Amino acid sequence: MDSFAELRRRHIADVQRFTPTAVAQLDWTRDQVRAHQTQRLRQVVAHAQQHSPFHAERLAHLEATGLELDDLPTIPPMTKADVMTHWDQIVTDPQLHLEGVIDHLDGLHAGEHQDYYYLDKYYAAATGGTSGQRGVFLWDWETFVATANVTYRMEVRDDQLRPPTGPRRTAVICAGSFVHASRLLFPTMLDPQRDVMVLSAGTPIRDMVQQLNDYQPDRLVGYASIVEELCAEALDGRLKISPQRILTNSEPLLPEARQMALEAWGINIHNSWGSVEIGLAAAEGESFSGSTLAEDFLIVEPVDADHRPVADNTQADHVLVTKLVGTVMPLVRYVMTDTLILDDGPNPDAPGYRRIVDIQGRSDAWFKYAGAVKIHPMVFRSVLGQDRHISEYQVQQTERGARVLAITHGEFDPAAPVAALQQALAEAGLQGAEISIECVTQLPRHPETNKLKCFVPLPG
Repeated sequence: MDSFAELRRRHIADVQRFTPTAVAQLDWTRDQVRAHQTQRLRQVVAHAQQHSPFHAERLAHLEATGLELDDLPTIPPMTKADVMTHWDQIVTDPQLHLEGVIDHLDGLHAGEHQDYYYLDKYYAAATGGTSGQRGVFLWDWETFVATANVTYRMEVRDDQLRPPTGPRRTAVICAGSFVHASRLLFPTMLDPQRDVMVLSAGTPIRDMVQQLNDYQPDRLVGYASIVEELCAEALDGRLKISPQRILTNSEPLLPEARQMALEAWGINIHNSWGSVEIGLAAAEGESFSGSTLAEDFLIVEPVDADHRPVADNTQADHVLVTKLVGTVMPLVRYVMTDTLILDDGPNPDAPGYRRIVDIQGRSDAWFKYAGAVKIHPMVFRSVLGQDRHISEYQVQQTERGARVLAITHGEFDPAAPVAALQQALAEAGLQGAEISIECVTQLPRHPETNKLKCFVPLPG
């Protein structure tokens, strides 16, 4: 068995070898994109029919060799609940079983081992996301290679036109553990000459500012809410860096953050969109006219509440995503609850690709406590999202901590996650946090939309 370091080195080398192809594909026409999607869709469906019992039944009505993009609406959507219920029947490698992968993740989370690759070729991640429903997903080798290139290929293309000068240092703010996909993905640079410093999203802002001041990065990558905080620190004179490029991810980017970056450093922010399930799926180019969808690696269908297509420049209730790379966990018309607006008009960053011009979903909120203590939702997600006995949760802020409502299964003991949350919160700056976890059978949802807000801050 190869070490994690050796597998990681080989994986990054494959990522960088694929970069010229990934960048060149940005110049495809719309016809080229759709032809490629059609070819890949046929391959994905054929493989799923042959190797996934779940998809063999679900896709039995399709003839893969003659499949067209217009045939997609004949396929019923699949949800995170479907994945978790039928996990062993969805994956295409008979060596894989959900319980084994969960044991692997539990060992990582507890620090019992450091083997971040599963069976030397898969990356596993558990996520509760903003929905609060736990999911366990796998990326195979190809998925990571494609996703890393989607993340940074716009940056690489711009560097080819305007080569960077001075030290090449990127500061990445993400999850503190490889158990979460952001830790594996965002520190992966396509430029082999670029140095990387990784900061946990749970780091107190004061400490983060000091480390960034010492490192002096020319590029900054991080959760949108944290980047906004750092912009405020720069405007207040405490953060003294001069980034030439900023990439945000994982959360909606507010217009105020863009304005603050322009005021602080004279640059706009490159936003992106994605998830653990599908990887990073869209990235913003130099026109700042929206995030270009990686339609060479994904098919994205914006739909209404009844899964019917919505017109361009219309708010979608959610999107259905089909992965065109990776074979281990086929996701065909997978439901993502992000509410997007897509535009297929002229795209100056990539002529054959549609853009996301507005993202309304997945909006997490900071918890703010007395003494100017701010806690990012990742501090809670890193504990609750990894507990195998918690399937869904809602975190409600209290004056001195949080009340967690959790739908659990099996023999759940709240003592361990309570202690883990108290420790994580103390490390993030909230000492002596009062935490309670209550087991419930149903979580409160919005009375009109029926959506769950996973993190509920105190009013005001």
